[in-house]
Amino acid sequence: MILTVQDLRKSFGINDVLKNISLQIENGEHVGLVGVNGSGKSTLLHCLLQPDWTDGGSVKFAPQTSIGYVQQGFDGVKGTIWEYITSVTPKVLQYKDDLDDYTYEARIKRVLIGLGYTETWWQRDAATLSGGQKTRLLLACALVRNPDFLILDEPTNHLDIYMTEWLEQYLREFKGAILVVSHDRAFLDNVVSRVLEMEAGHLQSFKGNYSRYLEQKVLQVQSQTAAYNAQQEYIAKTEAYIRRFKAGIKSKQARGRQSQLNRLERLEAPVEKEEFVLRLPNATECANKVLTIDKMAIGYGGNVLAKEIKLEILRGEKVALIGANGTGKSTFLKTILGEVSPLAGSVKIGNRVQTGYFSQSYERLNNEQTLLDNFLQEYSFTIEQTRSLLGGMLFHGDDVFKKIGELSGGQKARLVLLKLVLDGANFLVLDEPTNHLDILAQETVEAALCAFDGTVLLVTHDRYFVKEIAERIWEIKNGVLTDYKGGFDFYIKNRVQDANVNVEDKNKKTDKVVVKSENTNTVAVQQKYIDQKQVEKVEEQIREYEAMLKYTVSKMENPDLGQCEMEMLTQEYSEYEKKVNELMEKWEKLQS
Repeated sequence: MILTVQDLRKSFGINDVLKNISLQIENGEHVGLVGVNGSGKSTLLHCLLQPDWTDGGSVKFAPQTSIGYVQQGFDGVKGTIWEYITSVTPKVLQYKDDLDDYTYEARIKRVLIGLGYTETWWQRDAATLSGGQKTRLLLACALVRNPDFLILDEPTNHLDIYMTEWLEQYLREFKGAILVVSHDRAFLDNVVSRVLEMEAGHLQSFKGNYSRYLEQKVLQVQSQTAAYNAQQEYIAKTEAYIRRFKAGIKSKQARGRQSQLNRLERLEAPVEKEEFVLRLPNATECANKVLTIDKMAIGYGGNVLAKEIKLEILRGEKVALIGANGTGKSTFLKTILGEVSPLAGSVKIGNRVQTGYFSQSYERLNNEQTLLDNFLQEYSFTIEQTRSLLGGMLFHGDDVFKKIGELSGGQKARLVLLKLVLDGANFLVLDEPTNHLDILAQETVEAALCAFDGTVLLVTHDRYFVKEIAERIWEIKNGVLTDYKGGFDFYIKNRVQDANVNVEDKNKKTDKVVVKSENTNTVAVQQKYIDQKQVEKVEEQIREYEAMLKYTVSKMENPDLGQCEMEMLTQEYSEYEKKVNELMEKWEKLQS
């Protein structure tokens, strides 16, 4: 075991957040930690990283375990991005003799590029990065260090779909142990092999990925509910018998049953999770063409993000707009809403179309106002009606007197969603609506949008959410907006893998890939390229794994190694050797 936790306890005042938590994680195991916001996930991570902070119990990592931790944002960065990542990766520097200069730098470059820091970023001042960009840089540093145990807290929060897919692949190949807190269901499905659920201060373990956990959880809740109800029925009948006969001829039997009842181990009632209510009203009638875009270009000043956009959204369609960070998705939304003028072309909203906008920066909320004042000012409800509406979004009692600026991101998101309901819009434009929401809240929003009979255009990096909601995908890439007339699975199957390859490169050969629309017989011919870069990439991977083989041998020569450690290193050596052989076969095929 790389981590063993026994009877861990943590309280804040009278609130017991962690109640005798025990868990074990094996070396190389990939584990997900889930639970509603406020259930204690972050508290548990804090206890693992700082055992002295606990109120009781023990936290033990295997001897000499190196830990990589990724928190949300950080300060104190110095130098350029390249200088920073090389200065905070001492483990890699220590082993630089075992990894030649080329392989050492190749690993850092692979991680930086995978997380969106292409070569043009490497000489930028790291101190000028935004909070989300700094978090990505911290994640890159943790991956480059290659620790024995990775602890990740919402690692996909500031990643687009492509970065998230890259991270998933990287973590699947990662040999160490992982404990990850995430609300990204697709990410959990693709990375973890076990799920820990934090609920009411207790921790339960479920084998399998997130989807498998859901299946087991449903069965568990059904079983627990049936057992609890049966016991409550037995207790009620026994108590009724005792009351009836405690003073009569059957008093001895009544006392016996009371003794049995006193010894009965009472089952805890199944946890009832408090959910907010989100029911979108029926959409009012409007024109069939909700949105018409003709030869539109978007951007700011001379910076054109996308051009020659010609699209329509029809009444009742649900469309997802996706793309890498910085490609212009939010700018596209602001342009069709009239907040930003198009650089060229036109955009037209149909007759009787009423737009409701969810902005990820929550512009409709005044941070200096209380919740109650903000809603009373915008809507002509009574105080009692307003408090009832806010209560439905889990703001109870004195919560309504809090300043909006003091709320969490998830709480602010619930307020904006409530305003969309009250506005009664028939065209919803949503920019990252599930950011900061826990999984239970995401499912509530999903259900509401699936049942909504109006039109939806949403921007999100949540693949699970897109898969559930969208019937059509728009992708912005390299200044071009491509319309995939099908759901997310159709998009994944047919998207262009090599759109960034230079067509004019002499060394490239061309293959034609036929892509069909899910809804029509239209056939688009797209270009896919195979070039010398693939050979170079394989050669780079061979050098890296050969270096790791060399380093593993150097560790195996340590005379102080125990039998368990030697077995682990032997297995590691075999895996590296197998990988080198596979890559050599691939290299030979590419050469031929």
